[in-house]
Amino acid sequence: MAMANTLDPVEVERYLDDYYRSLYPVDLICKWLSYNKDAHQYFALREFVFILKDEIHMRYLSFKNVAELIEKLQRTSPAKIDIGAVYNQPPCDRKKVSEFMAMERELVFDIDLTDYDSIRSCCSGTSVCSKCWRFIVIAVKVLERLLRGHFGFRHMLWVFSGRRGVHCWVADEKARKLPNRGREALAKYLSYDKSSSAISKYRVHPMAEHSYRTIMDSGEMDKLVFEQKWLEGEVQWTPILKFCDDPKMRDVLHKEFLKYHFIQFLIYFPIIIKFGLESPDLRWRLLKLRFDKKEREIVGREQKLPNPPSEAAKNFLKIFVLSYAYPKLDEKVTTSLNHLLKCPFSIHPKNGNVAVPISAKTVDRFQLDQVPRVDKLCVEMSKINKTDEAGNKENRRQMYYNQSSLAPYIEVFDAFVKDLCSK
Repeated sequence: MAMANTLDPVEVERYLDDYYRSLYPVDLICKWLSYNKDAHQYFALREFVFILKDEIHMRYLSFKNVAELIEKLQRTSPAKIDIGAVYNQPPCDRKKVSEFMAMERELVFDIDLTDYDSIRSCCSGTSVCSKCWRFIVIAVKVLERLLRGHFGFRHMLWVFSGRRGVHCWVADEKARKLPNRGREALAKYLSYDKSSSAISKYRVHPMAEHSYRTIMDSGEMDKLVFEQKWLEGEVQWTPILKFCDDPKMRDVLHKEFLKYHFIQFLIYFPIIIKFGLESPDLRWRLLKLRFDKKEREIVGREQKLPNPPSEAAKNFLKIFVLSYAYPKLDEKVTTSLNHLLKCPFSIHPKNGNVAVPISAKTVDRFQLDQVPRVDKLCVEMSKINKTDEAGNKENRRQMYYNQSSLAPYIEVFDAFVKDLCSK
């Protein structure tokens, strides 16, 4: 399912005043960014950036308390809000002090679907649909496993950017205190590209092994191979077969991929005939039967299998899967301590969508066409007003966002903040 109709940028501006005055969950944002500390000890040292109409950036904003932030939001109605680092002095006072430096900030990751344009065939550029959303599902599942299992992090907030990607905020104290060098080392560890040392024809790093298994077990790779047409024809599969370093095996695979050779090959695999798979699915099935250890163990209990691959070819499928489906990270976002990143629940200025938190456990069920949009939220707020005119005026903001289509995303964010603040 593709993204719902978007709102014109000019129209977006009309609703910002009402959104910040009544719907933006500023109380929860401030609770998160305070980390159980007094405002002057932590929150007041945080940089906020307001991006106004015509891309005017108000940098180094900081606020002593929630009330100051609310007042500034209502006075300026920014088109977008970015969050920066925590400094040694309030950012608004930076010109009054001799030493001003970033001290800490969350470890952040940015995954943008435009970085998949060379391998996604369903969309390109700013377009996104349920088919290419599978890349995001895989990215979230892989990074969840690596960040928790390999680094011991516990507090991760995933946020849909509002258009074509997701952001991850790792809020553990040890993550926030990482210096640039530590962030660079971590980003390098988590990166995978053609020059990566994480996997070769003879060796597989645990990071690559765990990522491969997560991708295969997610079920998303099976669908991606077919939907993105990676094995549709020779033009598509030729660059994939180049990942196989064994020329003899590469030649065998090429022959098996040709339609006229399928009947001969199917003699050994009656289970495939039973499924009645189309050619691209069949090619993928054959690759798994040859190269995936788990698949071979399961299928081998009931039927004959092809001979195991040679040493030079045994990691071919892993290299293909990781090259096409491993998360494509924007390393610059992760490695810099003072890099800015869009605040959760900020409005995307190009389409009016809200940057909403999402649960890693249910990311595969995220519906792009149901993302809250600022104009629709304001309509919802008007309806709530009519049915609750005599309601409690003091907690009206919480009432609005808890009774609007923001509610399930507020619930995700609130659970994250509560868990973080309980430690």
